[in-house]
Amino acid sequence: MRTIATWPLDALPPDDVPAEFRVPCALVGRDLRHLPSGTRLPDGVRWELSEEYYSGFLLGLGSARGRLFTRETDPYLPPGPLTAYVADQVQDHLAGYEFVQWPPCPGHTHLLVPAADRADGEAGWHCRADGREVARIGGLATG
Repeated sequence: MRTIATWPLDALPPDDVPAEFRVPCALVGRDLRHLPSGTRLPDGVRWELSEEYYSGFLLGLGSARGRLFTRETDPYLPPGPLTAYVADQVQDHLAGYEFVQWPPCPGHTHLLVPAADRADGEAGWHCRADGREVARIGGLATG
């Protein structure tokens, strides 16, 4: 496995990151700045993008503890579904391994669900109970 790049969650990806990953990582990273009160991410948490000869691209998170997770990621998905996929993988890791419930649904006890909007192809955070879009992925601060 060859590491292509690592970069802070809230920074733009470096130039050696393929263009297909730039927007999804930037949007999800922006939303990760809006964690529930009193919640912290692991020290030194960062994006990691690697390339493996047989399976293609592996995108995930790393920290001072080492690699937290990577998942095979298809860069040829349309931008909305790729953004929703990246958000889903980060959300799943945070809930399952870091015990961080993110992002919470306003007024409910469940988490928001990332999904690509079929009408315009962009990705959003949706309420699990009624399906409404609460914010675009990358827009939790304004949603």
